[in-house]
Amino acid sequence: MTKVSSGSLLIAPPTFPEGCFSETVHLVTHHTKGGTFALCLNQPTDLTLQDVLVDLNIAADVNFPMYWGGPVDPTSVWMLHDAEWECGSTIHFHKDWAMTSNKEMLYMMAEGNLPRYFRLMYGFCSWGRGQLEAELAGHEPWSPQTSWLVADNPDPIWLMEEPIEDLWHTSTMLSAHQAVNKWL
Repeated sequence: MTKVSSGSLLIAPPTFPEGCFSETVHLVTHHTKGGTFALCLNQPTDLTLQDVLVDLNIAADVNFPMYWGGPVDPTSVWMLHDAEWECGSTIHFHKDWAMTSNKEMLYMMAEGNLPRYFRLMYGFCSWGRGQLEAELAGHEPWSPQTSWLVADNPDPIWLMEEPIEDLWHTSTMLSAHQAVNKWL
C-alpha cells in the first residue's frame, strides 16, 4: 500500500472523476491514525491578500494571490511557508515546511515581514480515520483507477516556483518517476 506522511503530495490522477479535486495537487501537513490534513496548492482564485486585509481593516498594499486550499472551513486563511519563518502559532510539520493561520501573520505580511517562499489559501482538506487509506487502496466507493497518486518529499523551491498551470502535470510525472524508482 502507498505510504503517506507529512510532506507528501497527493495528486489527483488523470482518471480522477470531474469535480473540485480534478487535476489538484495537495501537500499533506499531518497524517496520523486519527486522520489527514492537507492544503490544495494549485487552485488559484480571484482573491488576493489585499482582499483579506481590507475585510480585517488592515492597511497595506500587498497583492499576493489567494488559492483554494480545500472545501473544509472556507473562512480559514492558511499560509504554507518555509520552515525558517514563523510567528506565534506557526506549526512546523516537516523539515522544509511550516504553516500558520492567525491574524498576527497577516499583520507581519502587511509590514513586509515575509517568508522566503509561501502560498496563501483559504479552506483546507481533511480525511477522517482510515478514509485516505481506503481511497489509496481503492476500496469501494473508490477504485484503484481513481486513487490518489503520491509523491514523497518534493523539493519546496520547485513546488513554490513551478508555474501553477504546470504543477499538476509535473507532479504526476514526479509521482510516476518515484513509483518506478521504488519498483526498480
